[in-house]
Amino acid sequence: MYHQDGENPFVIRVEDNFFDEKMFTNIKQHVTTKLIFEPRYYDNEERTKENFYGSRFDWSKDKNLLDIFVKQAEKIFNLNIKKLVTPAGGIDIRNLDHFKPHIDVGKLNILIMLAGPTAVTNGTVFYYGPEDNCELDIHVGFRENRAVVFPADLVHSQHASTVPNLRRYTASVFVEDYELAL
Repeated sequence: MYHQDGENPFVIRVEDNFFDEKMFTNIKQHVTTKLIFEPRYYDNEERTKENFYGSRFDWSKDKNLLDIFVKQAEKIFNLNIKKLVTPAGGIDIRNLDHFKPHIDVGKLNILIMLAGPTAVTNGTVFYYGPEDNCELDIHVGFRENRAVVFPADLVHSQHASTVPNLRRYTASVFVEDYELAL
């Protein structure tokens, strides 16, 4: 699926085994035991359950960790990342009790699935059509160490799940400027 306005040649691309096994084990351990997450709400809206996004660890708190993700994304997706959207992105523990279709900032979103149960009910869904009138189109199930790159203005959402208290950890790297590496 291509970007809706035709400017961005990137399609939704899914890659399993984003990190090698040893690196992934270390990162997963670090993310799930060492980071401090802060509650987040959509669009700085009222702090209600409906607007609760989840909790985030901002990249600005650990630039070395961000560099690891950026270098791996460049390698896996054959990119030369020139500029990131700052401040934006980080590692999230998501609230998966409802769909919240939205678009992101920048040109590309690189989403890395870090920890959580493998399931179709906690992955990421993509929509076709404008943000205010879109229909579910594509679903990417959650699998640890899976990465998805897609145009940032493609309408998407975490998959809503009926499993109570389902938690997943994901990392988002928002790219403002890039070129395809040769």
